Amino acid sequence: MGAEWELGAEAGGSLLLCAALLAAGCALGLRLGRGRGAADRGVLIWLCYDALVHFALEGPFVYLSLLGNVANSDGLIASLWKEYGKADARWVYFDPTIVSVEILTVALDGSLALFLIYAIVKEKYYRDRVAWGE
Repeated sequence: MGAEWELGAEAGGSLLLCAALLAAGCALGLRLGRGRGAADRGVLIWLCYDALVHFALEGPFVYLSLLGNVANSDGLIASLWKEYGKADARWVYFDPTIVSVEILTVALDGSLALFLIYAIVKEKYYRDRVAWGE
């Protein structure tokens, strides 16, 4: 590692966006978890962050991929996926397998995270069964 490591503008922007989503997830989880135990607050923080990532990062990826490809798109989200695509080009150009998996994660995982947030906040009896598959 003789050369100095330098963080480019695209990589810095994507890290900043991920940090902002983490901060928003923490703030939202703590707000929703007021008056609850530490375990519930921790789970709410994670679920809020998880839902934000699925809907704010992966959702636009699916949208951009279905309309064309990320390589021909502009904007903050596109630059984040272009940075990610430097390691694996399937994320930059339409790959049916990657897009199919992302559609599933956005639709199923994102929705499940919202459903679990609702179950915890409203103290539904089924919240543990849904989370742990009991």
